[in-house]
Amino acid sequence: MGFKKYIVASFLLLAIIAGYVYSLDIGNYNLVIAELNLNQTLPIAVWIITPAILLFIASLLHMIFYNTKSYFTKKTILKDIDNLSLVVKDRLLKKNSSAMLKTKELKEVGNILNQLDLNLINNNLTSSLNDITKISEQIIKIKKGEYINSNNLKLSEGNEIMKMNILNRVNNDDNFAIEVLKNSTKYDSSILEVAFKNIINNKSFATIKKLALNMKLTNNMVKLFLEKDSTSAKEFSLTNSEILVYVQDNKFTNNELIIIARNYKKSMSPEQLIKLFEDISAADETLTTSYLYVLFEYEMIVQIREILVNSQKDEYIIFKALLDLKDAGKHYSVDSLILK
Repeated sequence: MGFKKYIVASFLLLAIIAGYVYSLDIGNYNLVIAELNLNQTLPIAVWIITPAILLFIASLLHMIFYNTKSYFTKKTILKDIDNLSLVVKDRLLKKNSSAMLKTKELKEVGNILNQLDLNLINNNLTSSLNDITKISEQIIKIKKGEYINSNNLKLSEGNEIMKMNILNRVNNDDNFAIEVLKNSTKYDSSILEVAFKNIINNKSFATIKKLALNMKLTNNMVKLFLEKDSTSAKEFSLTNSEILVYVQDNKFTNNELIIIARNYKKSMSPEQLIKLFEDISAADETLTTSYLYVLFEYEMIVQIREILVNSQKDEYIIFKALLDLKDAGKHYSVDSLILK
C-alpha cells in the first residue's frame, strides 16, 4: 500500500470508529492515576479513539523513518554503482582506482576488481555506461597502433596504456621520436629503445650521433648505434676512442663484442679494428676473448701466442685448440667455434 493511501485509509478508519463510538452515547469515564496526580474525565468515545490516533501517529513515524532510511540506502547503492563503473574504467586503463564505495558488498567487489587485470576480449563492447564505452574504444584504437591525444587519457607517464600510446606515436612520428630522445630522462628505457631504433632506421648518422651525445644509451641502443656506424659514411663515423667510451659505459659479453667486430670488419681497416679491441681488452681483461677473435680473423699469430702463453691453463681453451690445429696444418673458421 502506498504512503498516501495508508494515510487516507487510516483517517477513514479512525473517523468510522469515532463516529460509531460517539453514536452509542455511553457517557463519560473518569481516569484517576494518583502517582501521576492525574484526574481526568472525558467521554468514553475519546478514551477509545485516542489510543487509535496514537497508534496511527506511531505507525506513521515508523513508516517515515524506514522510508527515509530506505531512500538514503538506495541512493548510496546507486552512487556506489556509479563509482563501481569508475573502478571498471580505471582497471581497463591499468590504474588503481581511488573511487570510494560505502556499501559493504559493493566495496568488497571494488577491492577485488582493484586486484584484477581487466582486458577487452573483442572490439564490440556495448554498454549503457558511456564512459566505459568511450574508454574501451580508445583502448582498442591504441592496441591497433593508433595514437590518442594524451590529454584525453589523463594517465601518468608510467601507466601501461600510456606507454603503449606513446610507443604508437613514436612509431608513427619520427619528429616525436627525436623529441623523446632529446628529453630522455622523462621516458622509460623501453620507449627510448624503440624511439632510438626508429631514428636509426630513418635518419642520417649525423643526426643519430648528435642525439647520442646527450643521452645515456642502453646496451641494445649501443649495439644498434655501432651497427649503424659500421655502415655510415667515413666522414661521420665514430673514432676508436668514441667507440671505446660507449663500450665501457655499458656491459657487453664477448659474443656481443664479436658480433660488433664482424660488423666493423666491413668498414674498418685491420689495424684500426685490432687496435680497438686491444684497447677494449686492456680496459677489461674479461673481454680478451673478443680481442683474440679479431686477432684470429687477421691471423696475427705472434700476438695470439703471446696472449695464450701468458694465460692460465684453463683459459681460452678454444683458441689454444684452434692454434694447435693451425700449427698442424688444419684450418677451421673461428666463427664456427667461438659463436656456438
